[in-house]
Amino acid sequence: MPESKSITIVADSRETVGGIPARLAQMPGVVVESAQLDSGDFIVAPGVVVERKRNHDFAASILDGRLMPQVKLMKAEFEKVVVLIEGDVHNTSSRIADAALHGAISWLAMLEGVSLIYARDAADSAGLVATMARHLQHGLGYEISLRSGKPKDLRTLQQFLVEGLPGVGPGRAQAIIAHFGSVHAALVATEQELAGVPGLGAKTAKKVHEVLHAAW
Repeated sequence: MPESKSITIVADSRETVGGIPARLAQMPGVVVESAQLDSGDFIVAPGVVVERKRNHDFAASILDGRLMPQVKLMKAEFEKVVVLIEGDVHNTSSRIADAALHGAISWLAMLEGVSLIYARDAADSAGLVATMARHLQHGLGYEISLRSGKPKDLRTLQQFLVEGLPGVGPGRAQAIIAHFGSVHAALVATEQELAGVPGLGAKTAKKVHEVLHAAW
């Protein structure tokens, strides 16, 4: 996603350890709004909250019973809850048993439907929060090509075939097939006819025609 498209993140005014809001504010295109949130640390999109927990706090919240009510409160207020765990949860001063860690992590992911994301440090956490916000607010910023997997139906197979042409991605493949009505008609089209496909352009049409009609 181009950095010119700004994103807005609401940060809890009490979230100061590690300077995550300040790190976010220094990133190009990131607008940070401070507010006292009832639950969670960062709102990265409407209905989506991120709770950041450093490894020591995550372990402590399991032992002292804070984790479960915190998660329940976030789920009551937001449609999607993300718990961002910063640091190695197996290396804390709490000496929490592996069974307790495994139980809490499984409960979060399997029973509560909470997304768990791990970060190395504060800088990594800030980068992940910004990336989540950017994806939710603006999408990936590019189309995913069907050629990354095997097509399973006729229409997908047709698009898969046309995407193999130079300069042709998912959007252009669909436009070509829709314009000509069939893959066969597209493959036998003249350069001028290809240039008439909306969004294809003369240069791409010339290259496609050359590939389709040049001798081996």
